Amino acid sequence: MGFSALILMMLLATLLLYLSSKQQALLSEPLAKAPYRYLAYMLLLTTLLGWNLLLSTTAAFFLWLMLLGTCLGMAPFVSLLRESPLK
Repeated sequence: MGFSALILMMLLATLLLYLSSKQQALLSEPLAKAPYRYLAYMLLLTTLLGWNLLLSTTAAFFLWLMLLGTCLGMAPFVSLLRESPLK
């Protein structure tokens, strides 16, 4: 797996985590918790293993943590890209 594939997998996982949260503002109803949140957790663990294959263990862990924090911090701002705000 390349760097871009792992970054895209992390983006997908954090988006799934955000959309399955009850505080999300992008959809009218959150996604079902059972399949999507567990899929996001599996994707995050897979990306951690992928980073570990590409980098040393400490570098992989800290890069994974940095990207996870960045993606989770930016996920609520995706709702601002909508045309009409929720009412």
